[in-house]
Amino acid sequence: MGKKLKFRHVDVFAEKPFGGNQLAVFLNAKGLKKQQMQAIAREMNFSETTFVLPAKDKDLNAHIRIFTPFEEIPFAGHPVIGSAFVLCEQMNKKRKNKVRELFLGVGSGKVKVGVEYQGGKKPYFTMYQPIPKFGVALQDRGQAASAVTLDKNDVVGGGVVSNGLSFLIVEVISNDSVKRAQLNIDIAKRVIERYGVFGIYLFSRYERGRFDIHSRFFAPTLGVYEDPATGSASGAVGAYLSRILKFPMELKIRIEQGVEIARPSEIDVYVRCERGVISEVSVSGHVIPVAEGVIELQ
Repeated sequence: MGKKLKFRHVDVFAEKPFGGNQLAVFLNAKGLKKQQMQAIAREMNFSETTFVLPAKDKDLNAHIRIFTPFEEIPFAGHPVIGSAFVLCEQMNKKRKNKVRELFLGVGSGKVKVGVEYQGGKKPYFTMYQPIPKFGVALQDRGQAASAVTLDKNDVVGGGVVSNGLSFLIVEVISNDSVKRAQLNIDIAKRVIERYGVFGIYLFSRYERGRFDIHSRFFAPTLGVYEDPATGSASGAVGAYLSRILKFPMELKIRIEQGVEIARPSEIDVYVRCERGVISEVSVSGHVIPVAEGVIELQ
C-alpha cells in the first residue's frame, strides 16, 4: 500500500457550489518531494493545487506551496484564500475564539489573510497583497488583440503590473469584447514571452450595476487556458485602475469573472493610496467547501 494523502476541494470566490475557482488543498504535505506535488497537481488538473507545510518562521501559521498543472508558482490569490479557509476550519475546531487572521508563507514571502464572520453567512476572507509595481505599457495593441482573437480597435490600452506575479493587463471597450474573446494559443504565448508575464488579464468596465469590472484571464504557458477567478490579477487590475484614476485615496471595485466558462466568480478589490502612492491592496471573497477525498501514492 502507498501513502494516502487527504485533500479538501473548495470553490474560491464563489457565492454557491460549483462556481468560482476550484482548489485542492493537501493539509499534511510534509515529506512530499516537489516531483510528487507536481504530479498530484497535474492529476487534479485544477488551475492550482496547494500543499500545506509546517511554518518556516514563528510568526507564520503555515507555509504553502502552489502548483499549476505545469509548474510551481510563488504566489496566487485563490490558492492563498482557499488554503486559509481550510486551515481556519482545522484551527477553529481546537479554539474557543475563532481565527480572525492568518499569516501564510508562500514562495514570494509572507501573506496576511483576514477572516470576517458574518453571522450565519459564509465567512469572508481578505488577502493583503504585496504592493504592486508597474512595468511597461502595452506596446502593440494589435498583437494583444490577436492573442484573444479580437480587433485592434477593441483594445483601449494596458500594461504590465507585478505583485508577486506579473500580469499583462489589457482593457477593452466593452463587455461584448470580453465575451467574444477566444484564446489564440500561439500568439498568446508570444505575447506572454514578450512581456515576461504569467498571463493575459482582459477586462472591461461596467457603467452601472452590481459589478464594476467584467474580466477573463488566460495563462496557457501555465496549463491554465482560462481561469475562473484570479485573485492576484484582480489586485493588479485594481492597482492599474488606481493609477489611471490618478491614485484616489480609496478605490473599491467588484469584479465578475468566469461567466464565459460557467463558473461565475465575485471578487472584491480594495486599493488605498497615500500621497499618490499605493499603500495597500487587498482582494476578498467567499469560499464554498465542495468535497474531500484521498489520493494514494504508490
